[in-house]
Amino acid sequence: MEPTPLDTRTSLLQAALVCFADHGFDGTSMRMIAERAGRPLSLLSHYFGNKEGLYLEVFKYILQTSVPGAVDPSLVANLNPRNAQGAVRLLREQIHFMYQQAAPDAAAAKPFQEHRARLWVREFRSPRPCLHPIIRQYLSPAAELIRTCIQVLRPELNAAQVAFLGASITSQVAGHGTMRGLHQVLWGQYPPFGSHFQEAELLVDFCLHGLEAASPED
Repeated sequence: MEPTPLDTRTSLLQAALVCFADHGFDGTSMRMIAERAGRPLSLLSHYFGNKEGLYLEVFKYILQTSVPGAVDPSLVANLNPRNAQGAVRLLREQIHFMYQQAAPDAAAAKPFQEHRARLWVREFRSPRPCLHPIIRQYLSPAAELIRTCIQVLRPELNAAQVAFLGASITSQVAGHGTMRGLHQVLWGQYPPFGSHFQEAELLVDFCLHGLEAASPED
């Protein structure tokens, strides 16, 4: 049977993911991708236009298949600025939510995970401008929820300090998946010490202690 258009498009995206991860944007050609996918070169232009359009769709594919569903904006809008207990609850839920995707075994189970991670690392330092809109689309809701929770728990902090702590929390959680290989080199092949829930709870405790306001004596 001939593959359906969806199958063809997905096979091209997966081939592009591997090529971009292995050779970078500049080192990858459209012909290289077509040959890896075993598809005519003309199909790449048909589905994606040019190489930048394909690169954008590869990251959209990664985010669609890696990032959990969007945060409900009403959770942020309805959070009372004086409700510290509610902020802790939302932050705990969000950390659990992110860790379910970032846990080493969950991350390793995703198709082409090593290539996903390598491609993300290529873009960590300075994402291409064409990627900014989709990164914001998929990741900003969770970042905004974390930002709001920090502002409730630490109202004395300025915007830069809140952003720094928010970035620290997301990096701690996401790093368990994207930095899995580095962690194994530095810390060894440590076994899971419990369920994902127990592991995430330890991260929650760690983050919440970091959000405790310093006492006047400090």
